[in-house]
Amino acid sequence: MNFAYGIIATVGVLIALSLGLIAAEPGYVPASSEVQDVKDTTPQLLMAATVSLPEGSSIPGCESSDECFIPYNASISAGGTVTWNNDDTAAHTVTSGAVADGPDGLFDSGLFMAGAAFEFTFDDVGEYDYFCIVHPWMVGKVTVV
Repeated sequence: MNFAYGIIATVGVLIALSLGLIAAEPGYVPASSEVQDVKDTTPQLLMAATVSLPEGSSIPGCESSDECFIPYNASISAGGTVTWNNDDTAAHTVTSGAVADGPDGLFDSGLFMAGAAFEFTFDDVGEYDYFCIVHPWMVGKVTVV
């Protein structure tokens, strides 16, 4: 019986030593301390947005569904740039301000033809209304955060 206890004790000591050596081995990471996948919760900066002046927006009717500029309200971070693409067959403007009050002078594309683009960089946080001088039912907004 003493012999059997001796073998069991020896095996136990060897196992304990083996585990100790494994734990001391460089690069060993126990399974219980695995690195967890951490999601980045930092708000994403929206440094660019694209707005389409879709085909047919030169004809009244798109204003009923806010689809004269798509998207109607583009969101961007301060310092970001919005690009308007004229995907219509008619010439348009992208002019800051409101139809009732007229242009406010912040930006104005001037008349730009089908297939052309206009871009503007927004430095300050706020909401910016704009419209097409040629087709005053076409209104949109840029929200700068």
